[in-house]
Amino acid sequence: MLLSKLILLPAAVASSVTVYMHSVPSTSSPQTAVIPSPIPLVQISYDADQTTGTIVSYTPPQGSYAPDHLLRIGLHGNKEGTWMGILASAASFAEVYTKKFVVHLDEKGEPYHVGFSTSDKGVGEELEVLVVRKEAGPKPVLNKPVVLNADGRIDSKEPEKSFLQKYWWMIAIFLVVQLVAGGGKE
Repeated sequence: MLLSKLILLPAAVASSVTVYMHSVPSTSSPQTAVIPSPIPLVQISYDADQTTGTIVSYTPPQGSYAPDHLLRIGLHGNKEGTWMGILASAASFAEVYTKKFVVHLDEKGEPYHVGFSTSDKGVGEELEVLVVRKEAGPKPVLNKPVVLNADGRIDSKEPEKSFLQKYWWMIAIFLVVQLVAGGGKE
């Protein structure tokens, strides 16, 4: 399947990323970790211009862990000891869930973060991959600059008013006078 995507997209450059899993020591017994060091969980092949990726290999967590045991899922950073990812419970890897990996890419198309979520298993695939590229945020819309005249004041040209806007008060006085004058003749 990966080969067919590479053939159909000759101009695209396929990249891959390995997502690791590491056990978080339990508070009841901090010395024992079920998974002693980070192990590869899933290898994902992606094209930075596409919104989906392909699972190359997937090794679900194996071992004796409780459903509430926490697992770190993420990427090793460029610097020694850095970890970019999230925490998930071991119960998230049960067979009843669809697992979704989200690979976040920077402007260069390099992964800088990975996300993980689950949902009830439906008709779709057991594993899904979503690729999200970093985009610039919204920019503020600023007002027009204030233009001053030669005196250093703002030019305040009033918009032209209609006849009713100019003389509404004269019309109102005329109508009141007509009502009062007309009421006295009876």
